[in-house]
Amino acid sequence: MPIFRYFKDLLRRYNYLRLRLVRLFSLVLFLNLAFGLLYFLVERHAQPGLDLLDSIWWAMVTMTTVGYGDLYPQTDVGRFLIAYPCMLVGIAIIGYFLGLAAESIFDHISNKKRGLVQISQENHIIICNFPGLDKLKRITTELKLHPAYENSFFVIVSDAITTLPESLPPGEFAFVSGNPNREKALKKANIENAAGVFILAGDPSNSDADSITFAIATVVELLRRENGYNYKTVAELIHKDNINLLKKAKVDGIVTPEGLTDCLLAQEFLYPGIQEIITQIVSNEIGSQFYILETRLAGYKVADIQVAVLKHPANLQVIGIIQNGKTILNPAKDVVIAEKDKLIMLAEHRRDFSSIEEDILRASQA
Repeated sequence: MPIFRYFKDLLRRYNYLRLRLVRLFSLVLFLNLAFGLLYFLVERHAQPGLDLLDSIWWAMVTMTTVGYGDLYPQTDVGRFLIAYPCMLVGIAIIGYFLGLAAESIFDHISNKKRGLVQISQENHIIICNFPGLDKLKRITTELKLHPAYENSFFVIVSDAITTLPESLPPGEFAFVSGNPNREKALKKANIENAAGVFILAGDPSNSDADSITFAIATVVELLRRENGYNYKTVAELIHKDNINLLKKAKVDGIVTPEGLTDCLLAQEFLYPGIQEIITQIVSNEIGSQFYILETRLAGYKVADIQVAVLKHPANLQVIGIIQNGKTILNPAKDVVIAEKDKLIMLAEHRRDFSSIEEDILRASQA
């Protein structure tokens, strides 16, 4: 199936190649029938029982230089005027076909490296803009540590590079050349079948970097809403003052590094070791991670959930809740969970909370 899809895409995208292949196969078919008919007319008296289908078979075997030897010319006219030209034409056609195949494959590989090929992968991650190899590798490596994305395929959409960097394996990365705030480039990256979209700040030194991010996010979200696409989006901002602007684009998540380093330096001075704690929490590589989870525990108090957590063997803590769009860390114990609220958990595994939730619901029904 992958081979079939490859040639199908190849024929669809290269009209000139399709035309040349049609002409080639038409020529082969014509010559096959012509040599078969001539062979039949010349050899039918010398070979009793020879029919037209046998002659066409002989012509194809001879043209492809297979040479089974089940049929062969027995007259001088058949040998020198029919068989010789048939063999020479066959060799020429095979050489032409191999050259055409090599040319098409070379062009496809070259176009793929230069980001000119339509992406056919599904459930892939699109990365808008190219922030540099180190940052790109850190993001993709961290994402691959999550079980749901360990086999993810990444597609870079950018007009800042001309080819896919050699250090990125083609089996895990692809490149689409174009401005990521253009619908054409995003559709070439097969955004309709993507699992997620990262919108990274292309050039932090550019004063318009956040405006460019907003433009990309707007196009990405418009495509999602208008066409019913099902992918998650997260965007990076340079200046946190622009968060309210980006929120209008309705992306799922916004990250801004501005000010975080300064706060972390101060906290590390006050409480040495904070850096290691933060690194462990935000990384999938070691320790526990934060999870934001939907819950069916509407009507229950935070204290009810905390008591159930203490009784459960899983290592899990309730850190906060998201209520009415506001994040509340370390909420009061008497806060009641409402519909559509989300819980912020610190846990080793996402699935641990599901069993706790089931215990609480069963206990209330008993």
